[in-house]
Amino acid sequence: MREFFLPKKGYRVVFFIGKGGVGKTTSSAAAATALAERGYRTLVVSLDPAHNLGDVLMVKLKDKPKKIAENLYAAELDMEKLIKTYLKHLEESMKHTYRYLTVINLEKYFEVLSYSPGIEEYATLEAVREILVKGDEWDVIIFDTPPTGLTLRVLALPRISLIWADKLIEIRKAILERRAAIANIHGEQEFVVGDERVKLPTKEEEDAVMRELKKYREEVAFVEGVITNPRKTSVVAVMNPEMLPLYETERARESLRKFHVPFNMIVMNKVLELKGEIPELRAKLETQEMVLREVGRKFPGVEMVKIPVFAEEPRGLERLRELGGIIVEG
Repeated sequence: MREFFLPKKGYRVVFFIGKGGVGKTTSSAAAATALAERGYRTLVVSLDPAHNLGDVLMVKLKDKPKKIAENLYAAELDMEKLIKTYLKHLEESMKHTYRYLTVINLEKYFEVLSYSPGIEEYATLEAVREILVKGDEWDVIIFDTPPTGLTLRVLALPRISLIWADKLIEIRKAILERRAAIANIHGEQEFVVGDERVKLPTKEEEDAVMRELKKYREEVAFVEGVITNPRKTSVVAVMNPEMLPLYETERARESLRKFHVPFNMIVMNKVLELKGEIPELRAKLETQEMVLREVGRKFPGVEMVKIPVFAEEPRGLERLRELGGIIVEG
């Protein structure tokens, strides 16, 4: 079996990425089925708002893991629900942290924020984090991801968020130092919130904002530590033998390299294999051969597995077992 599918010192995480329509869902479901068959407790999760995982497995799925077969569990995350949950958590956190800023209408603020660019990526990252926190419940966690652009932004977020968190912590430290200097001269400042007197904090251990920033940094650092660890995480790109998926896969590999996310394999899906020549398909076959050569040239050291065009679309556990064996076996 291919080593990067196997858990080592805990669980293994595998992200199946690729352009929309290349077969990510089928490939991820097939790999999960094959791993479960081999005795690994496997969870496959769809992060794609256009869910097809349940269709491929021929079962109805929700956001909680559902047992499909022995060792095999599956879930489809509701993006709208994820965003609402994420914003609710932020709202409650801010209300607690900034109790003395009672003039701010937080409800209205978060209502507008739900339409903000980037909120989908942050909500998805939080959902991934919650799954990884409970990762020890599984041997392998497979993520069926949205189209490449959104997925790369999600995988880049931990590194970017760490940079922001470090800068904000630095700024907050400077604020607390200046408050302390003022308190030494004028005394500590206090505010009345309802019936409670609230002292304006001057020390890090007393400051709710600093605690929240450090907690956030710790959470993001945990995710970044998992997805950049080659003993924990693998990325499998799914593509068709066509030029546009090739270009997108190449760009994805470069982006993942910048953020130190391991890129392990290419699943070349829907490879035509004809015994006789069909003139109408000559151009298609020539493009296919050119793409296969280019993949070998542009991705040295990255394993490629070829999946032929099946007479019928792989759906249901029996067909997925056959396909999964091709993907996970060496």
